[in-house]
Amino acid sequence: MQGSWIALAKWASGGWFHATWWPYWDGGNPFEFTYAPLVPALTAAWSAVTGVPLGLALRCVMGLMYCLGPLLLFLVAWRLTRTVLYSFIAALVYSLTAITQILVPDSDFGLTKIWDARRLLLMIAWDETPHLAAVTLLPLVILFLARSLETRRKVYYAAAVLSMAAMALASAFGPVAIAMAAVCLLAVFGREQLLGNAALTATLGAWAWAIAAPFLSPSLILAIRQASARGTDAERWTGGSITALALTLLGWTVLWRVVRRWRGERWLQFFTMFGYLASAIVIIDAVLHRHFLPQPRRYWVEMELVMSLVIVFLARKWIAQVPRSVQRAVLFLLLALACEQTVFYHGKEEDFAKPQDLTKSVEYKASIWVARNLPGVRVLLPGSISQWANAFTDVPQLAGGSFTMATNPSQAFAKGIIYWVDDSRVRLLWLKAYGAGAVAISGPNSLEYWHPYFAPEKLEQALSPLWSEDGVVICRVPVRETGLAHVVAEGAIVRSVPSTWDVESVRKYVAALDDASLPLTQFAWEGRNRIRIRTNTGSGQVVSVQVSYHPGWHASAGGRSLRIQKDGLGLMWMRTNCAGPCEVQMDYDGGWQLRVCRWLSWLALAGVGFVFLRRKR
Repeated sequence: MQGSWIALAKWASGGWFHATWWPYWDGGNPFEFTYAPLVPALTAAWSAVTGVPLGLALRCVMGLMYCLGPLLLFLVAWRLTRTVLYSFIAALVYSLTAITQILVPDSDFGLTKIWDARRLLLMIAWDETPHLAAVTLLPLVILFLARSLETRRKVYYAAAVLSMAAMALASAFGPVAIAMAAVCLLAVFGREQLLGNAALTATLGAWAWAIAAPFLSPSLILAIRQASARGTDAERWTGGSITALALTLLGWTVLWRVVRRWRGERWLQFFTMFGYLASAIVIIDAVLHRHFLPQPRRYWVEMELVMSLVIVFLARKWIAQVPRSVQRAVLFLLLALACEQTVFYHGKEEDFAKPQDLTKSVEYKASIWVARNLPGVRVLLPGSISQWANAFTDVPQLAGGSFTMATNPSQAFAKGIIYWVDDSRVRLLWLKAYGAGAVAISGPNSLEYWHPYFAPEKLEQALSPLWSEDGVVICRVPVRETGLAHVVAEGAIVRSVPSTWDVESVRKYVAALDDASLPLTQFAWEGRNRIRIRTNTGSGQVVSVQVSYHPGWHASAGGRSLRIQKDGLGLMWMRTNCAGPCEVQMDYDGGWQLRVCRWLSWLALAGVGFVFLRRKR
């Protein structure tokens, strides 16, 4: 995913501040629907301020988030508990150990795995930077939300809102972690002010959502939920989800009856309850294979942070009873282990940070070849090539986006068919239906990382190869027009979402695309938010535009507004009402929902600014 974040930083343009179309992935999407924006935005800002290349800027952002995690954990634990030493030890434990490897190891249990550089591995090798960025900010959310409940001071309200919004903009896991922390805080602050505290927490959460609303709009939340429902059992809600939720609630109830007896230990109560909640999500899935949240094992990250606090502060009372000389010996042992781990981590960092020449990678070579030899042509690039292509070029792709944020499920369905169905004729139908003028095919021995194709040789044999290197072959798809707008008979439009076994409607549509008796069309992008189409249309003919449908698109021809409709492929089509030559202009403004979300965001940010300015004055 690192190539995707670089691409977002590179091509974002004004997308951070106003509605902008993103034509590079999945047949086109609103920029707000591409990915959580915090890491790409920080990458773009770092590069702009320092002048370093975007790739290095991303590594700097990753390093910043990695190092800030333990520092903020120490700072917040110290401010909450007023205990410097134990806060420091907790942060050291979080920095240098992998506690989750004792409770839910990645593979077979081994006590030495507690020393694994797992957080570094997650960030560098498993692309968890956005998730870890959200968890890095989690201690600040806890601190400011706790101070808001304690003091009812507006400056803490504003600080809590900003930190929660930043978490939400960092990762989709951010709002879930915020909700877990908020529930635990409400529990330890007692029942006397529960309703008032809950109302305040909900208000601050709504304020934070308003700031993040453009990148977390209702339609995007619905798309993420639908993508999870279409995923594997580890993604979607199942019958066992109720059991997992019930088990979590049972453990919560029993544990709360124990910890509420700890008089004067509010923060130990909070750490314990939060640690239980984060751990239960992971352990119930690992042991019983049941979950009530998507991707439950990824909550290892939250679990690791909170369990560092739980272990150290639970041991505090026992340590206080140990003779001072033994305490000093234990502290010396901890410092010795920390020194040993520092050397170990330095070696790991050197393993991860070996310099590479990207221009020799198949991802770079394939992307550059397409950009130079097939300019403006939509291409299906597979796996790691699709993730990196737009870090190097502006190639428009049929793939490229994150499956968890697929706003056009029909397109995601088509991509799966092209990858996994071994009937080349069916594969070719779907490639043509979505306007792909070329396809890159990675064989099982290619240097492309993911190898998503089943029986790639069959698809390769059905097409004409244009380029081949490192086990990747780029083939031309035999389309009549490489543009993305076509005149077809209205009866050829796909009306309902087709299935794997029912492709007759797609076959009929593709036959219309190949019909030489129909007029040709000139299709051109004028910037990212405007399309111009020139063609001839007659009676019963419509214009099909192979760009993902979104209500933010509007069309006009000859000064008349045209109605844009959505077909069964999730693409756009319209009646031009022209008899003969016709010029259609399509403009994108984000639609009313994203415009409202933008207004909400600016108003919410203005509210935060007003609070801070008023306090300063």
